[in-house]
Amino acid sequence: MKRYLFNAALFLPIFLSIALTSHPAGSQQPVASFYYDEQGNVIRQARDTNGDGKMDRWTYYNRQGQIERVEQDVNFDGKPDIFVYYEGGKPGREEIASKNDGRIDTWIFFNAKGEIERKGQDTIHAGKPSLWVYYLNGQPVRSEEDAKLSGTAQRTVYFRDGQISRVDEDTSGSGKPDSFSYFENSQLVRKELDRKHTGKVDLWGYYRDGRLVKQEEDLRGDGKVSRIVYFQGDEVIRREEDSSGRGRIDLIENFSQGRLEKRLRDTKGTGKWDTLYYFKDNELVREERDTDGDGFFDLRIFYEKGQIVRQEADTNADRRVDVWVNFQNGERVEQLEDQSYQGKITGRYLFKDGQVVGQEQVANAEPPSVASPFVSVEEEVRSMASYGPSSLAENKAVNTKKEMVPASEIK
Repeated sequence: MKRYLFNAALFLPIFLSIALTSHPAGSQQPVASFYYDEQGNVIRQARDTNGDGKMDRWTYYNRQGQIERVEQDVNFDGKPDIFVYYEGGKPGREEIASKNDGRIDTWIFFNAKGEIERKGQDTIHAGKPSLWVYYLNGQPVRSEEDAKLSGTAQRTVYFRDGQISRVDEDTSGSGKPDSFSYFENSQLVRKELDRKHTGKVDLWGYYRDGRLVKQEEDLRGDGKVSRIVYFQGDEVIRREEDSSGRGRIDLIENFSQGRLEKRLRDTKGTGKWDTLYYFKDNELVREERDTDGDGFFDLRIFYEKGQIVRQEADTNADRRVDVWVNFQNGERVEQLEDQSYQGKITGRYLFKDGQVVGQEQVANAEPPSVASPFVSVEEEVRSMASYGPSSLAENKAVNTKKEMVPASEIK
């Protein structure tokens, strides 16, 4: 008869690898299970954190007793969806499956102090980060989004004190940002665009309470503002432009309900305003000109359906009309004159094909209509400037980069 000796050493490792469990008082459900290696070291711990009888948190240890990994089932579906990896006993990386599909979509990295250093997110279901957020002292300082997985961010967000301070975007796919948005207290205050993708900003937008109030444009690519547009609500109310490229504003337009009302121009490029246009339903209906450059309008032209129908003129600089001209089909047919400047008609001329075909003296006849006196150009300029957020001052040339004298500095 054979005799078998009992070798305890052979059975010890098996016994120590069996899970040891703990139960809450009065309960048969374990709240924690511990697993050991052959040396008696804890290698894994499982816990039931919500008391439903199912383990939902697993902690893994290395041979030195330090935590290597923690897995957490936060939606209690029996599958872990948070994985925390430790380095030197401290969290080094965390991976999260946040959409209950078992796929990791968030990666969090920690520094030696245990503070979050950067976080990656899969925003396009690609299986790897398409958005990275970088932190300093626990606060986000920058995020980079590469939705195309091209290796270059299409959108970069900068933070200050935890709030957005700037957003750079590559809207053209060139690999370089062409849109720059600036924020204060998380409110957009300025936006800059490189519309031609030349590496130079050519459009600046200024915002108040989230609404665009002013826009500046570089129309020539020389780094200087050559057009300024003012907004009220969602509508344009005034536009100022350096249309000749001389470095000063020579055109101002006023709008009402999105339609052009007035346009003031320096048509000769002398630095003096000389022509004012009036519009109705975006059609030209009247024009006033300062023909001699003395700072007062002296010629008034009326239009209907794009054609001249009549004119009024001041020929002696007393601001009163002393010449009335009538047109038919765009051609002058009659001219009435107050040759004594007393407010009465004293002369009448008839025209055909641009030539005088008849004339007569008139004995102090009444004018065909009551004409408003001519006003100073400056008065009209200031009237137009009051239609919006600023007033006009002196118009002068400038050479500074990204500068054109706005209407607030024009006289």
